[in-house]
Amino acid sequence: MLIRLDSGNDSRDNLIIFLEEHASFIIKRNPRKEKAEDWLYIARKYGICCEEREGKKVYLGSIPETIQIKDQERSIRKVFKVTERTISRDGQIFLIPEYEFETYWTDLEVPPHVVISLYHNHGTCEQFHSEIKSELDLERLPSGKYETNGLVLHFGVFAYNLLRLIGQESLKKQDTPL
Repeated sequence: MLIRLDSGNDSRDNLIIFLEEHASFIIKRNPRKEKAEDWLYIARKYGICCEEREGKKVYLGSIPETIQIKDQERSIRKVFKVTERTISRDGQIFLIPEYEFETYWTDLEVPPHVVISLYHNHGTCEQFHSEIKSELDLERLPSGKYETNGLVLHFGVFAYNLLRLIGQESLKKQDTPL
């Protein structure tokens, strides 16, 4: 099980709970009063740089952290992505470079780009949930009985998957001329 939480859940208490329960997690960190320039220094020191295009460098990496839980120390990682832009997408050169950063708490032992990708994939899941609730009108389930609502939800998911399958099949290229 992987728990993915946004920056509103960035707290030491949550980290301790996940570590005590041995649950894998990715939590986007709340930057609070951190500065992008400070993260650029860390990224240049500990990260790997990739120049995605002229004037745009992206640094990926991680640094270890330890958290004291009761009488033992547990190890986690701060994964970071720092973007440095000196030229805009349309070729405009900046007088002052622009910096952006994202940081995450995790206990996963995978490369930083995988952690970031796993975190951003939660948006895809949210879109599916949104479609089920709005398009199939399952925002509020009809009954006060758990079993009835479970059955309605199963039919809803079946209908949703069927409609997605039909949509995907209709997008396939036709080999026969009209």
